Amino acid sequence: MGVDEERERIRIKIMMELMSKAQQKASTRQDLTRDDVIRLIRQITRGGDRAEEIINNALQLYGDTAVQVFRQLVELHLSGRLSELQDYELYQVLERVGLHVPIRTRIRIVRHGKEENIGSSDE
Repeated sequence: MGVDEERERIRIKIMMELMSKAQQKASTRQDLTRDDVIRLIRQITRGGDRAEEIINNALQLYGDTAVQVFRQLVELHLSGRLSELQDYELYQVLERVGLHVPIRTRIRIVRHGKEENIGSSDE
């Protein structure tokens, strides 16, 4: 066996290993159920009640479309390209892909001992 044949054999072996790893990663991503995606997006999103509100409203209004966006974010997280999201970042991502998610905005100002509400409120 010549040197060129040996190099070709090694190159093919490495290429096959890389393809196998890529297929395993792809199948792992596709194995995530809807519930897994929702659970993971809740885990990686910071912001407490506001983050929960954004996720819940997006799911209620947009259903599977919101899950598809969440799936992309979870895949970025699982691949190591995204560590976590703040609630406002999740809101911005949803807005940029065209999913408007209304959230309760409430600003309270206290003047002379009285509370004044400014902004939109569902109360």
